[in-house]
Amino acid sequence: MKSIITIKKKAEMGVGVLIIFIAMLLVAAIAAGVLITTVTSLQQKALTTGQETRGEISTHSNFIEVSATDGQDGDLENLSFIMRLAAGSDPIDLNDVLLTISLNNMTGNLRYDPASDPSTTTFNVTYQVTGTENRDGFLVRGDVVEVDCIPPRDLIEDESVRITFIPKIGTQSIVEFRSPSVISRQDMVLFP
Repeated sequence: MKSIITIKKKAEMGVGVLIIFIAMLLVAAIAAGVLITTVTSLQQKALTTGQETRGEISTHSNFIEVSATDGQDGDLENLSFIMRLAAGSDPIDLNDVLLTISLNNMTGNLRYDPASDPSTTTFNVTYQVTGTENRDGFLVRGDVVEVDCIPPRDLIEDESVRITFIPKIGTQSIVEFRSPSVISRQDMVLFP
């Protein structure tokens, strides 16, 4: 009889170890599930951050030419510049662009308004060339636009001018130049 009791005792110890082993497997499975969920979430956040960073760094526009009109009276009153999207850039929504024009002693901030004429607070855009994915109110790959605006005051001779095109997402585009030392023609190219 002793041998039967001993066998039962050993069997009871085996069941206890088996229960502990199964509990440890369940805990390990739950921990693995939590780790997999966390890694998946981190991977998704990293991809999103990478895409946003790429858009932030690569979105940029280029100034091709800056000109002005109404210079026969010795000052320039209307600015016009031609721009295009830089290679690899995402489209730029013109409604989210801030355009600043800085003169020697004055700075003006302008916003896009297709419904009004250019003023000291608004600018307009005319599409000179449209890209294959052209959308009104956007600067997309293949577009070449002419931006018409009025500086905060008339440009005088030999004046330092800085124009900054600041999109909501992306890097700002800056062009700096000096107005001619003699302004005597109706139309004048200021940059390049």
